[in-house]
Amino acid sequence: MSGQSLAGGGTWSGLNWTGRPADSARADPYLAWADSTAFADLGGPPTWIRVILELEAHWPGAAATPLTAQTFAESLENGNAAWKKWIRVSTVYRFPPHDLEASRFLTAIVTKRFFKEIDDAMKGVVKRFELGMPIAPGDAAPSLAPGSAAPVPGTAPVFGPIAQPGAASTGAADQPHAVFIGVMDDGLAFAHERFRTVGDNSSTRIEYFWNQDDAAAAPLDVHYGRELARDQINGLLEQCACNGLVDEDDVYRLNGYVGARKRWAHGTEVMDLACGVRPNKIEAAALILEEERTGTVQPPRILCVQFRTAGRTIRDTSGLWFAVHALDAIRYLLRRADDLANGAGYSVVLNLSYGYMAGPHDGSSIIESAMDELIDLHRDLSIVVPAGNSNTLRCHADLLVKKGTSGLITWRVLPDCATPGFLEIWLPKDVHPSSVTVQIAPPWGDRSPAFSGKNLYTWQPGRNVLCTVVYLDRVATGDRNMILVALAPTTMNQPRRDPAPAGNWTVTLTNGSGGDLEIHAWVQRNETAHGYPLRGRQSRFEDLAYKRFVFGAHVRDFDEGNASTWIKRGGTLSSIATGEHTVVVGAYRRTDGRAATYSSTGPSLRETTRSGPDAAAVSEDSVACAGVLAASTRSGCLVALSGTSAAAPQVARLLARQKIIEYANGLQPNTFTPQPSARAWIENEADSLDPEPAALAPHLLAPCFGTLNPSPVPLGQHAYVPRLPEIRAGSGRLPSPRWKKRGIKL
Repeated sequence: MSGQSLAGGGTWSGLNWTGRPADSARADPYLAWADSTAFADLGGPPTWIRVILELEAHWPGAAATPLTAQTFAESLENGNAAWKKWIRVSTVYRFPPHDLEASRFLTAIVTKRFFKEIDDAMKGVVKRFELGMPIAPGDAAPSLAPGSAAPVPGTAPVFGPIAQPGAASTGAADQPHAVFIGVMDDGLAFAHERFRTVGDNSSTRIEYFWNQDDAAAAPLDVHYGRELARDQINGLLEQCACNGLVDEDDVYRLNGYVGARKRWAHGTEVMDLACGVRPNKIEAAALILEEERTGTVQPPRILCVQFRTAGRTIRDTSGLWFAVHALDAIRYLLRRADDLANGAGYSVVLNLSYGYMAGPHDGSSIIESAMDELIDLHRDLSIVVPAGNSNTLRCHADLLVKKGTSGLITWRVLPDCATPGFLEIWLPKDVHPSSVTVQIAPPWGDRSPAFSGKNLYTWQPGRNVLCTVVYLDRVATGDRNMILVALAPTTMNQPRRDPAPAGNWTVTLTNGSGGDLEIHAWVQRNETAHGYPLRGRQSRFEDLAYKRFVFGAHVRDFDEGNASTWIKRGGTLSSIATGEHTVVVGAYRRTDGRAATYSSTGPSLRETTRSGPDAAAVSEDSVACAGVLAASTRSGCLVALSGTSAAAPQVARLLARQKIIEYANGLQPNTFTPQPSARAWIENEADSLDPEPAALAPHLLAPCFGTLNPSPVPLGQHAYVPRLPEIRAGSGRLPSPRWKKRGIKL
């Protein structure tokens, strides 16, 4: 395998990836990969790039002077104004709610000079930085022509100072406690009837909608996308109404919004399950909604964000863009909730039905750390995330490498994949990278040399770099050491670029430490987003000892009885689902109470281990009827959504409803105050409501006639009644009232 170890500066950033001092900011291996390949798979060398930063606790050289996202943003307007030539920060971080003034996480857009100044003028300011999607020239094109001379409402959200603590508006003390539910997703049909009030003259229930993906409003700035307030949405609804019916297609055309152009969208279903109100008797969510329809229980106030995805060219399917835009969305929602509360008490429940597979899985990723910090600081914030759908995808390796020996990982890379593939290998905590060497072999050709930490290796057999191995001594993506293996796409639509070979790539890890090492590896998510042209194909691990089925017929969704393989279903929780305070939701099937085979499992690698999800909600109606019904992008239509993404918003809705009910009764519930406690409340609720075995199908304990009456799988292994194993669904299940007929409340 002909390749080279790179030393010195990167081709674009000029950053010395392998020679940086020990006290420098921790860098992102993905940025090193993009740098070494000249951003070939991310749209080409950018002018500006989005990053997410964690700051140090104090300003350098100033004893005990706190360094926060707010003080850093303020410094760019004052003493460090010269830095604005190469780093800019949104006003959402400069003017945060008072609860969040101590936060140390923020996003920024930077030029390549930032990477020179990170170890110079900014030394001691940034603790770690992580790559977001580069701002490519094509992103400046409007996403959709807004239509004839009709004005397009909305501008990018820009914030100013908020009132000082204690300076609440007149009558704030008399205002009812507000409960906001925030949804961040892709394809939010904001004109849908489920998000309007029930009645003849309905109006929107959405307070604010931020479309991050709208390129028509300054895409190259920190204030990007376009925001619609309630009055602007109502104006669009009135403009497009005829005989009491709203032409929803015209609403989106006039606003230039492409997220709802498809008849089905992930975000619309998720938002419907989280906060949609039905004007009729057809129930789409698993929870009882009659009280919301009749007005007995007021629905929560809605805030929503359309994510800035990888762009109209779908350059990336791995989630490199995620942390930057997720943190922007969370901070935006919290600021808008604070504005709307106007000094009165309020609660916020956020649903984030996104995730990816590779990461440290110990809660130390930058976005997990940011979410935990925000929950800690905020007066009443709950963030609900799905457990993930990778339980049976063969994307997690748990390899025990004994002292002085080597271990082998086989990575199966599929043909016709038009997006890059990534493998992350995470070493145990406190293991120095010099004690573990790595060697890569392609499906054909010679192996690479074995090399240890502080190395950047590239394989370029022809015109382009096809494989990059980034082995730094400290990484921004977690608190442990990580080896990143990045491959070029295995198919190309550009004649001047070579594809990487498909097939079995092998990675050899040699343990030179003083003891045995348990090394974990994850293949990064590479699925094409719903509704987009198929480009990515999910790669996986391969091992002949791995058992995929039980008795040759049923999908095996547990590890017991297959100890000889290093491919594990355990430890497959989403990389944003291993934090300390977030609520993590698994999925199960309504008719028989069995966990969904895809629902990801624990444990995490935290010191205080998260054994699995906190609870499970319905994601499948039955074996024959996959998914749960929820809104399509047009009113009057329902579609079925599967996955833990469908389970999470039901739990977010349950949290918001509980807050509304208890505060409406004049209670200041100790179950939610002080934060964080939503996770514990959900665990207890699911445990107390977990259905009794008699309420579920009684045939589960009988033999399976489709496999010649073999012995049933033991309850402790499979996800059977009476209670789901903790590793699969936490303490218990949140039951669905719809036990008889799909979609109809009896």
